[in-house]
Amino acid sequence: MGIPFEQLKPPKWGGEVPGPVDCGPLQLGANCVIDPPVICSPMAAVTNAPFRKLCRRMGAGLVITEMVSDRGLVHGSERSMAMVDLQPDEAPVGVQLFGKDPRMMARAARVAEQMGADLVDVNMGCPMRKVVSSGHGAALLRQPERVQDIFAAMSEAVDIPVTGKTRAGWEQTDAIAVAEAMQEGGAAALTIHGRTRGEMYDGHADLAIIARLVKSVDMAVIGNGDVCDWTSARRMFHTTGCDGVMVARGALGNPWVFREIRADLAGEPIPERPTSDERRALIWEHVETYVASFGVDQTCREIRKHLLWYFRDTPGEKVLRRRLSTMTTLRDVEAGIDAAVEANAGLHQIGAKSHPRGR
Repeated sequence: MGIPFEQLKPPKWGGEVPGPVDCGPLQLGANCVIDPPVICSPMAAVTNAPFRKLCRRMGAGLVITEMVSDRGLVHGSERSMAMVDLQPDEAPVGVQLFGKDPRMMARAARVAEQMGADLVDVNMGCPMRKVVSSGHGAALLRQPERVQDIFAAMSEAVDIPVTGKTRAGWEQTDAIAVAEAMQEGGAAALTIHGRTRGEMYDGHADLAIIARLVKSVDMAVIGNGDVCDWTSARRMFHTTGCDGVMVARGALGNPWVFREIRADLAGEPIPERPTSDERRALIWEHVETYVASFGVDQTCREIRKHLLWYFRDTPGEKVLRRRLSTMTTLRDVEAGIDAAVEANAGLHQIGAKSHPRGR
């Protein structure tokens, strides 16, 4: 939705690393168990089927589609249906909807359920002007009564859990009123991004508001904001008492983050960062999966941003940027990946150094 994700690297937390976390699977319904309780966030123009598949294989307990128009889904829009594109091997998987009319959202929820969704999520967090100016996304944070009506209608319409992704508030931290409205409407869980709409993506996420929310509602609360590795996931769990964590920007170019957090929650040693060969193999798997879903032409256009994320802050990124405009065939894409890998030859592992559990 116009967000320059490549500029939105999540800030790192400093200080001592909290101790190990004891947090089991999160069950939201009879057929929706999130194990581990680590979720790949819905991200516009990112969380399509190929990306979700990689994140699920790397250890995400739940993946969610990018946000889809309720009206588009109800009316069978080709674009909306393609954005959902649920695959049989990615369950549990959620469909995120954006809309503001309770009846239309209920109808869209039924369509998502019929398409095989294990849960349906309501977008109440997108801060972009294009979205909020029409009353969608974070604009709903100013209308708790409407929020309650939306969740009541959706919960009545489907048998799968209905959840919502929200923020700390619009301009101030008033998330609790929205959360209580969700709960009254029958929501099974909520995800809260610890920034207000006004803060967009600036500064650190406010973990204190997430902690207050956990104590204020009876439903499951999933913490979101600046989770980019196993240490930041631990901090989120310890500081807030949340039931699960959601990873957004921290997964861009780094699906390995899910296996790190999964291992830590299981009490296992943190996996080493991937070798150069392992990175190249997964990147090429991403390309091939993209081609299978969207064809060569679309892949060559859209995979470019993912490649930049995979090589972010390395010499390989500079090499790729010089080649982007010429990546029109799969051979061009492969040559670009190989050139970026070669540019990084001799570097230490990309990303944070791994540590044994508990250090």
